[in-house]
Parts: sequence; C-alpha cells; structure tokens
Amino acid sequence: MPPRSQSSYSIDEKRKLLASFDELCLRSKFCKLQGIARTTWISWLKYRLQLVANPRNGKRKTLGGQGTKGAIPFNNKLLGFMKDVRRQEHILTSVHMIMFMKTCHAKWLAGYTSGKRDGYKSLLKLCQDLARRHRFSQRVPCFTNSSAVEMVLLRTENRGETHPGMH
Repeated sequence: MPPRSQSSYSIDEKRKLLASFDELCLRSKFCKLQGIARTTWISWLKYRLQLVANPRNGKRKTLGGQGTKGAIPFNNKLLGFMKDVRRQEHILTSVHMIMFMKTCHAKWLAGYTSGKRDGYKSLLKLCQDLARRHRFSQRVPCFTNSSAVEMVLLRTENRGETHPGMH
C-alpha cells in the first residue's frame, strides 16, 4: 500500500470545514467527503474554539506557540546584564553569567543543576548556547603598537563620528 500524502490546511480552510460540518453532523461521512484523515478531524474538533476565536491570519497553517520554551525564565534580565557588561567594555565570560545567576536567581540555579549529572558543565553549555544564539562572540584581546593613553584619546575623538552610510 503506498504511503498517504500529508495534506496541510490553513486556518481559514479549517474554519470553513468546521462550519460546513455543523450542517452535516456525520463525522465518518464528512471525513470521507472532504478527504480528511479521521484523526486530523478529531484533533480539529478538540481545539475548535481556539480556531474559531483566534484573530490570527487565516492564511497561516498553525495557531502559533508551538516552539520550544526557553530553559531560562529570566532570559531578558540576563541579556540586559550581558549587554551592560559589554557597554562598560569589560570581557564577558560564561563565568560572569553564572555569577549573575548565583546572585540574582539562586533558587532557579539550584533547581536546574540538581537533576544533572554534571551541573556545572550543563550550565556552562547553556550559557554558551545563549551567547551564541544572541550573537555574543568571544572577543580575544590583540596586540597593538599604540599605548593605552593613545587608544583612549583616539576613542574619545571618534566617539561622536559615524560612518558615512550610517545615520
């Protein structure tokens, strides 16, 4: 028996089919007439109220919200901390992020590391993945021929200037 091809329906199509089902009311006949898999139809009936009441665009296929949930509930606060460290021109490391978690979110940190085989390694990986996802690259200090005083003067001179294409 050849595999059945999977059909994809937009929210608008689902709404129209639900409305036409209300007129016929025979599930088995309706599924055969419309060519919809019975299990698909049953799941549509389960979340019928959300489909009908949702103001989302009818051209979309899903109601949204089915992505993975973040592991860090205070994600925005941590990102703010990371940006503040960078604004102050300090080096940001995973250890700094962990120290922030220890001081501000110790309860969450204890719960996160408790079920892990190596809690510290998994926490480091979590911090590194978060930094990579938000494009925080590792900055490596490099050698320069200019003195620190000259570099500070150069930075203060060019602070107000922007590149010609950037306004």
